[in-house]
Order: sequence, then structure tokens, then C-alpha cells
Amino acid sequence: MIRWTGFTVLAFLLILISGGCAPGRRTALERTLTPEQVIRRMTERSLRITTMRANGHITIESPEESMTGSFDVRIRKPDSLRVEFGGPFGIHVATLSLSRSRFVFYNWHDNSMLTGTPDEETLRSVIHLKLGFDEILNAFTGDVALPPDSGAGPREFSVEDNDYVFRYHTPEGTREYHIDGDEFIVTGYRMLDSSRHSVFTALASDLDRDDGIAMPRLLRIIFPAERRSMTLSYGDFTFNEPVTCAFTLPRRSGGAGQ
Repeated sequence: MIRWTGFTVLAFLLILISGGCAPGRRTALERTLTPEQVIRRMTERSLRITTMRANGHITIESPEESMTGSFDVRIRKPDSLRVEFGGPFGIHVATLSLSRSRFVFYNWHDNSMLTGTPDEETLRSVIHLKLGFDEILNAFTGDVALPPDSGAGPREFSVEDNDYVFRYHTPEGTREYHIDGDEFIVTGYRMLDSSRHSVFTALASDLDRDDGIAMPRLLRIIFPAERRSMTLSYGDFTFNEPVTCAFTLPRRSGGAGQ
């Protein structure tokens, strides 16, 4: 059974935040958009998503052991998210429920619960990742907001292998974004430290569509120095259909959900 440790949840969110390098190549078109036009197209895609439901499987490999499990995520923008984590043979492992006023992380295996206000510091204590509510919500829908020019370091913009590429340089390192030139979704995100060593690399492939909105079906993230990796394989996903994100705690826990 998969064990939902801090690393597992961190890696799961990172891979959704990170996207990956470009999917299988389609017929090349001339890439002539300006940076502002690319960002506008990305924003238009994001605004088309009001709800999402998806499921699939994840595999985590590390020096200690390899693990596999399933997930089912439901999102209602702009204020609700619920993720169900499962193990082999349909075993229910954990539930993560988020709203703007409350978060709940419930472990079905040992009937334990963490709950609180979803501010950045509280969420970091659960997922070991400094993310706010909106950043987590965006991660699951494939949205990645580029940094503003002010305070983000010098920005480079180019076209490489049919992708639009943004690079931001700071004393701490470089952030690099690859945007698919047809779908306008971030399909690659690398972080390099000040010595140009990779902090992590994410890969994505098999772009598919629902309701005209593209999502990658296969994602992989690699932590080279730690020899850890994670693969996320989507089964089904749908956009803009009714979903329920409410979560009610089991009676034996003595509490009530949002």
C-alpha cells in the first residue's frame, strides 16, 4: 500500500505544478507571438476551466522502496478541491479536502486527521511545500502563472523546438518554462541552482482534450540528486461538469467535514 508521507504529497503536488517537457510533436507552425500574446493565450485557457474531475495512477520510486497507488481529484473553481488517494485492490488511503476557510487531511488507515485554516504556513506543515490555496488549485488544473517581470529577475523569451520558452534569472538560480505553441499550456518547468545544477526536472507527454481543453495524460518528475522519481498517469478527466467537493468525516472520528 502506498504510504502518504510528506515526500509523497510534496512530489504529487510538484509534478502537477511542474508540468513537463513537450509532448509528442505535431506539425510545426510558425511561432510568431509576442510574450504578452503567449501569456494572454495561457490565461484564456485557464479561464475556460470552471470544474474538473480526474483519476489515474501514481508510481513513486526512491532508494528506500517503490510504491504505487490511485487518485481521484475533484475541483470547483475558485474555492473547492478534494483528492481521494487509494492503494491496491481499491483500498481507501487518505482524503485531502480544501476550501478557502478550511483544510482537512484524513488518513483512513489509522483514522487520524489534520485540520486547520488553509494559510500558507499551515498547508506547508501538511504537504511540506510552501504553497497558498490558489497555487494548489491551479496545480491540479495544469495552470502555472509566470512570475511578474518586477522582482523575478531578467526575463528571456525565445522559440525552441516549437515551444515558446521563458527564462527568469536570479542570484539563486534559473526558472525555465516551456509553453506548448499549439495548446498554450506549460509543458515544461525546470529549476536550476546558481551552479546550473538541476534541482528537479519534469516531463509530460500524450496531450489529450476534453471540452476543447488540453491536459497531459502522462507526467514524470525526477529529483536527480536524491534518486527519486514520480510518474502520474491520468485515466479519465472531464472539465466543466457538475462536481461535489464537500467531505464529511466518518462518524467514528467524531467530527464533521466542510
